[in-house]
Parts: sequence; C-alpha cells; structure tokens
Amino acid sequence: MVRQRIDLPGVVQAAPFSPALVWQDLVFVSGQVGRDGKSGVAPADIAGQTRICLENVKALVERAGASLDDALKATIYMTDMAGEFAAMNEVFRTFFPGTPPARSTVGVAHLAKPDLRIEMDFIVARKR
Repeated sequence: MVRQRIDLPGVVQAAPFSPALVWQDLVFVSGQVGRDGKSGVAPADIAGQTRICLENVKALVERAGASLDDALKATIYMTDMAGEFAAMNEVFRTFFPGTPPARSTVGVAHLAKPDLRIEMDFIVARKR
C-alpha cells in the first residue's frame, strides 16, 4: 500500500515529519500546535491556540478527503491542564457539535517552543 503525504498550502515544513499521512482509508494527522503556519504567530490564550490547532487539523483532514465528523481518535497535549482545560474544551466542542472522537488529554511540562500551550494529533477514517 502507498502512503500519501498531506501538506497545508503555503506552510513550510521544516521538521522531518509529514503533517498528515493517508494510508488506505485512514488519515493520521501529526501533532498540530497553536501557531499559525503562515504567520508564525501563536495567540497568548489557550482558546486562540486551540482554535488554530483544530483549524489546521480540519484543513489537513479535508485535503485528505475526509471531515472532522470522521475523526476517530484525538490526543491532546497541554502545558496547563489545571488552568486551561475548561477553556480548551469550550473551543473543542464547537468543532465537534455531534459525536466527538475518542480522546485522551495529557498534561506535559513543555512543547517544542516556549509559547506553545497545546498540541493535538488525530486519526480519522475516510468514508467509502
């Protein structure tokens, strides 16, 4: 089986990983962070960073021929779960108004850059 790499247009991928890979009917979305890929700006608040993460995930999934409604599993990494969990969930709910994916949320000491507060990866099934 051939794997298909999915990129976001206009976003330069400097690190050695694929933003998303399609294999058969599955889409594996690598960790998306709360920084805009084109401007490089990360909002200071968790709501803004959560929204950017999910907008990037949505764009990758749609380029792969699926939608967020097809999301099966999400893993979320947060640097301040105690203080920001509720605000993150508030934004997350707006992207998944129906049945949300199975999800794990993990508190971490830090992410790749000091200004990042959240990172998410997903597994999504494309419908036949």
